[in-house]
Amino acid sequence: MRALQCVVRLALLAPLADALLAPPPRFTRRRGSALAAAPVAGASSKVFAAATGAVSRLVVTTALGAATVKANIVTPEQINGLAKVVYNFFLPCFLFTTLIRTVATYGLSPELLLLMPFAACAQIAIAFLVSRFLLVPLVGVKPRSAAARELTLSGSFGNPGVLPLLFFDALFAGARDASLLPRLVALTSFYLIGFTPAFWALGNAILADDDPDAACLVVSPDECEAETRVDRAKKALTALLKPPPVRAALGGLAVAACTPLRDALVGPNARLANVFAALTRFSGAYLPSASLVLAGSLIAGGGGDDDDAPPGLRRIVALCLHRFCLLPALGAGALFGLAKVGLFPAPRASPLVWFFLLTQFAMPPAQNTVVMFQLRDNPKGAKRQARTLLVVYAAAVAPLAFLFNAYLTACGLSV
Repeated sequence: MRALQCVVRLALLAPLADALLAPPPRFTRRRGSALAAAPVAGASSKVFAAATGAVSRLVVTTALGAATVKANIVTPEQINGLAKVVYNFFLPCFLFTTLIRTVATYGLSPELLLLMPFAACAQIAIAFLVSRFLLVPLVGVKPRSAAARELTLSGSFGNPGVLPLLFFDALFAGARDASLLPRLVALTSFYLIGFTPAFWALGNAILADDDPDAACLVVSPDECEAETRVDRAKKALTALLKPPPVRAALGGLAVAACTPLRDALVGPNARLANVFAALTRFSGAYLPSASLVLAGSLIAGGGGDDDDAPPGLRRIVALCLHRFCLLPALGAGALFGLAKVGLFPAPRASPLVWFFLLTQFAMPPAQNTVVMFQLRDNPKGAKRQARTLLVVYAAAVAPLAFLFNAYLTACGLSV
């Protein structure tokens, strides 16, 4: 109970939760590309300041949460229980309400509803393949080991929402064009429509080596118990739809697409406004509680590394090269290649979309990977993951500042 009370107090002071849940200004089209953006004035030093500030906020938040665990305000058992509450309730509420509110604000334009979720799935697919078939062999761990699964998980999923929004706020909050930041928030929200199901379904499947349905999805097709391709597809679909966040995201999108249902929750005469308000209040506990799980895992995890885990330095260097060098290069190459053959607009024709997608290729590993380990009752894995994330995030300041500055230049934006 003390853990939940702490989360409620943190939720009342969580600016990121307010920023994500509050309805931003309405998305407006501009002449030319629907998402074209005008440059804003400034200097590249602002990019480094934004990188430092964004990463520092996450590190300080983790440190404050770790202090509560160190002071025995929260116990390891409570951290594990809180992770289950995050996964089964807070996060589904967050996704359900955010998707409905975003669609109610911005509508269901094809360029957002189709492009952003597809881009999220494509980026995850690229990162997963590189992680599994290049990163793991380079680090030198056994392909079927726990260490290989942890590296694959860290390399496959970047931070899709919290860290990018901190960057966007630092860079564009004072822009002369006041629509820039809300439009980036809209892109982020629709990107999460594709990212969330892929993260929880594929991420759980990467770690779930003992789940036959997950084996049918990705982990070990040879161990799939289905005899036919149809049965195999059914089991894979079961694994895909099993996580509560996936069901909440799909349910939120379905409700948002149905005008009568959406209006009943968020319309001017919403009859179920109190229900939506209650869900929104619970969703506000997601970000602070997830941060507390990360911090608690950092302090209250199990013993040392498993025997088959790679050395800490090798893990960190490999992840940094993967997330901040290889994936950004592959992402930029893919976008420029699509633009060259006419399947995607040029950077100057749709600068905000380009800027957003490029930044997603450069993000450090997702924080919710720690929650996954806690859900599997693996405190040692959660502790290793939390320590790895803390060091990788601290090391991300310089490469992110360099990459963001390059992306702004390539897209014709300035700060």
